[in-house]
Amino acid sequence: MRSIYVLGCFVLGTIAATAAGCGGDDDGVGGEGGTGGAGGATSSTTSSSTSSSVTTGTGGEEGDQNDSIETAESIEIDADAMQETLDPVDADQDFYRFTGTKGQVLYILTDAKPKADETDPRYPDLVVSLLDAQGEQIARNDDPPQGGNDSRLITVLPADGDYYLLVEECTSALGASSCAPADEIEHFNYAIAISSLDAAAADDDSLIEDKEPNDEEAQALPLHYEALDDDTGYYTTFLIGDFESATDVDVYSFTLPETPASEHGLKATFVLSAPPGADGSGSTVDVSEITVFDAADLTTPYAKIDPSKGGSIEVPVKAGEEAEYLVFVKRPQGEVGANDFYVLLHNRLDISGREAEDLTNNLATTPEGDLYSFDIGGGGIAYTVDGELPEGVTPDTDHYALPMPEGADETWRVSAFCGAQRHGSGLREFTLTLLNGDGTEIGSDYTATESETADLEIAGVALPASPAENRLIALVSAGTPAADVTSRSYDCVFGFIPGTN
Repeated sequence: MRSIYVLGCFVLGTIAATAAGCGGDDDGVGGEGGTGGAGGATSSTTSSSTSSSVTTGTGGEEGDQNDSIETAESIEIDADAMQETLDPVDADQDFYRFTGTKGQVLYILTDAKPKADETDPRYPDLVVSLLDAQGEQIARNDDPPQGGNDSRLITVLPADGDYYLLVEECTSALGASSCAPADEIEHFNYAIAISSLDAAAADDDSLIEDKEPNDEEAQALPLHYEALDDDTGYYTTFLIGDFESATDVDVYSFTLPETPASEHGLKATFVLSAPPGADGSGSTVDVSEITVFDAADLTTPYAKIDPSKGGSIEVPVKAGEEAEYLVFVKRPQGEVGANDFYVLLHNRLDISGREAEDLTNNLATTPEGDLYSFDIGGGGIAYTVDGELPEGVTPDTDHYALPMPEGADETWRVSAFCGAQRHGSGLREFTLTLLNGDGTEIGSDYTATESETADLEIAGVALPASPAENRLIALVSAGTPAADVTSRSYDCVFGFIPGTN
C-alpha cells in the first residue's frame, strides 16, 4: 500500500523481521532462490529460521502464460523459489497451483523489493492471495507486520485439496488510489516460494505450536529463541495457535535471553501476523485480547491489547532467568468456526534509545537532547525514544529536542509516530505535540492523540519558517491511566524528510 512518509522499519511495523533489524540479514535455511537477471537486486526475506531465501532481479521471461486459474503454473511446497515477471506490471495477474492438506501451516513468501530499501517505488509492491479449489479467495496479504512491501502470508489450510495463489502488483489488486504510482516501477521481476511450518519437523526453536492443555498458569507453554548465525540477535518466533472451544484460553511463558547485552534495555513484542478472514490470514476467529503478566504478580496485567482493533504488544521487559512473564491469548465470545487459528510473531528487540532525563525534561525550557538517530532515505534523519509517564500528584510530561538536519529548508516535512495504549501500555489519551524550538505552539496539525482504535501519527507536515534555535521540541503527555494495566511505557519515532523544490 501507499507509504506517504516512510521512516524506516520502526513505522512500517511494530516488530522487525529479526532482532538484528528490519527485513533481516540472514539467509535462512530454505531453498535457494536463483540469480535473477542482469542488474538484479538480491534480498533475503527471512523472519524465521524456517523460511526460504528468495532473490529478485531485472531479468526473467516476458509474456508468461499463467494469467488465469485454468493456466495456473504448478508450484511445490518447500521447493526452490520461482523467478517470475509481471508484464504489464500494473495489470498482469500470475496464478500458481499446489496441493495441500487440512491443518497444514504454510508461509507464502514473495520478494520484489531490494534488500537496501524494502519500500523502493521502482520495484513492484506485491499482493498475494490464496484461493480455494473453486477459485474463491480465502486469504490475502499486502504488507506484512514485519515491515516492507513484499507480501508474507501465513495461513492454515482448511481442507485437503488443490489451492491457487494469485500474485499481482498493488495497483491491480487494490486500485491506483490505494497504491504508489505504478508508472514509477522500473523493474518487473519477483520471486515466490511456499514453506511449510511444522514445529514437529523443525530443527530449531523459532517455531512453536499450541499444545493443549495450556489454559492455566501451571500449564503455560514456554516460548523459545533461535539465535542468528552471527549471534547478534534472534529470529522471530512464530507461534501457531488455535482455539479448540468457545471458551479456550491459551497460556504461554517467556524469559528473554540476556545476551547479547543491550545498553538501553529490551522490549518484548507480540503481533498478530494478519487479521482473520478472506482479506487476512484466512482464520475464522479473531484474537480479542493478549495480556502479559509478570509471573511474580498475576493480580494485574503488565500489558494488554486488543489485536482486533489493531493493537500489538511492544513493551520494555527484563531479561534473564529471574524475569519470567506469562502471556494469555483469548478469543471473543461466539461459536467455534471451521478454522479457528491464529499466528503470533514474537521477538526480543533492543531499545535504541531510552528516556534519560526524566527529572528535568518535563519543561520546554529543558528538553532532553541527544536522542538516538539514524539516517533515512534522501538525506533525512529520524530520532527515536522509549520513555515512561509514571503516575504522580502532578501529571508527568516529557520534552525532547529534535535538531534540524543540515540543509533543511521550507520544502522539508516532519513526521512522527508513537505507540502507548496500542502497544499494550496503560497510558490513555497519549498525546504528542510538536512545538517550535522555543516551546511555542505551531498549530493544530502538529498534535495528535492515540486511542484504542487509532494510531498516533503526524504525517508529513511543513516545517515552521525559521524554527527557533534551529530545532523542534516534541512534547508527550497523557490522560488518566488505566487501572487494570501497570505499564506506563511509550515509544516514538520522529523524522525530518527532504522535499522537492
